Amino acid sequence: MKLNQVTVGCVDYDASVKFYETLGLVQIVGSPPDYARFETATGETFSIHAVDQVFEPTSMIYFETATLDDDVAALEAKGIIFDTRPKNQTWGWREARLRDPAGNALCLFHGGDNRRFPPWRISNSNQEKDMKNDNSNSGTCEHDSQRPAAVRRPDARPIWLAYPVGGAINVGWPHDPRWD
Repeated sequence: MKLNQVTVGCVDYDASVKFYETLGLVQIVGSPPDYARFETATGETFSIHAVDQVFEPTSMIYFETATLDDDVAALEAKGIIFDTRPKNQTWGWREARLRDPAGNALCLFHGGDNRRFPPWRISNSNQEKDMKNDNSNSGTCEHDSQRPAAVRRPDARPIWLAYPVGGAINVGWPHDPRWD
């Protein structure tokens, strides 16, 4: 399973689109005033969906950047207001927190290796289980994703992705897991 799509509520479509574009996301779907989808530079998607009201957030959406302090300064120069300035956290991340126009909690951060491999990482994680069953002896737990997909999953076959849109099923391009 791969987490790749998050959707949050918005109460002002135009303000939210402008906000997320200012953060650096690229809008790839627009259905004003109800829905917009954005893409990060590395291909993850994020959406806004019109709602009447956004309640006090119980979740926080994290966007990682290797240049946190520079990015925060650039965004502040564009009028983005942060609740907290970049700060080193006890869990090894550097974070700056803010809210979007609807009040959704966001965090720009740099976690580096501590995001996936903190010193207190539980030893029975899926990645480590996969590595124990990997007889190729190439790559490490930290760098396994850098190995060619054909090596990681030699028996993978292309599949067609189908997804519902507006009551219809759209069939996308063939997806070959070896390309991941």
